[in-house]
Amino acid sequence: MPDALRHCQAIMKFGAAEEVDFHAEKQLKSSFYEYKQAKRVPLASSKYLVNEEEYDSLLQAFAEVKELETGGIRFFKPNMKENWDYNTPTSMILLMGDGMGIVERFDYDSFSLEKWSKGQEVQKELVMLRAFPTRFYVPMSIKTKSKDPLAGPPRLYIPRLLTLEEFWQDIRANGLVPFEIRVCAYTRSARFSYDIDLVNNRMLKDFRGGQVPPKNKAVRTAMDYMNFDMILASTDMKELVKKVFISLFEVKEATAFDISHTMGITDTMARNGLDAVVSRELADKTGKPPRETYKIDPKLLEVAASEFL
Repeated sequence: MPDALRHCQAIMKFGAAEEVDFHAEKQLKSSFYEYKQAKRVPLASSKYLVNEEEYDSLLQAFAEVKELETGGIRFFKPNMKENWDYNTPTSMILLMGDGMGIVERFDYDSFSLEKWSKGQEVQKELVMLRAFPTRFYVPMSIKTKSKDPLAGPPRLYIPRLLTLEEFWQDIRANGLVPFEIRVCAYTRSARFSYDIDLVNNRMLKDFRGGQVPPKNKAVRTAMDYMNFDMILASTDMKELVKKVFISLFEVKEATAFDISHTMGITDTMARNGLDAVVSRELADKTGKPPRETYKIDPKLLEVAASEFL
């Protein structure tokens, strides 16, 4: 049995005893291997510092350490041949406590032939750190799953954007098994995000990397990003809708053609995804078919995010 799976099983047992049965154990194993076999592009390997102890696996730390006080994520062996357009080259994320930390990062210029500036110094920035799970398993017994088979499985757990310390407690309180997490680092004027594969211990490439860059990139405040991340963390969206929402948030406005061209999907898929975002009152739509224009309204995000505070 892989060590990562054994750590996942240990974490799951922190959940409600009535939900951790043979069915839950079987589903965890199935979810684990499904995640492990899916194709994801790694950008760097990762190791972890938890309360001054180094771990090769954060899953192991979740299983063994009751409370997070200080910590860090170290990234190494970056794949410099990959596209980092939507990722932040970073050597270290340090948690100092009370949700605050430091990011040590590098410059990356996607429009330069070299892209990576040679001999540059590490940039250290004071940040506010938050996290939420993006791929995970929460134990559900066969009894709970069978209550109303026509309604589908209930949503036993709603992810939230939390401080790293709160996130640690949330995992252990719910038996939440995180296969992949997103760590968000907020400065006064920007936000850096990191998708981390905890099963294989690596930073992952943003799905937009290598796609057509947006022509009319929006200027967002750190608070806009935080509201956006709260919604992204807690709202149950299909994967395509989530990616469309992310793509739309980064631009001033877009048509279905713009999104389809950027994401490499059909106009119909893009329009359906955009309409789903509008139906959740997260964006506005103006104009007539087939040239409707979609736009994120930060005020709508603020209202929607307030539900998850």
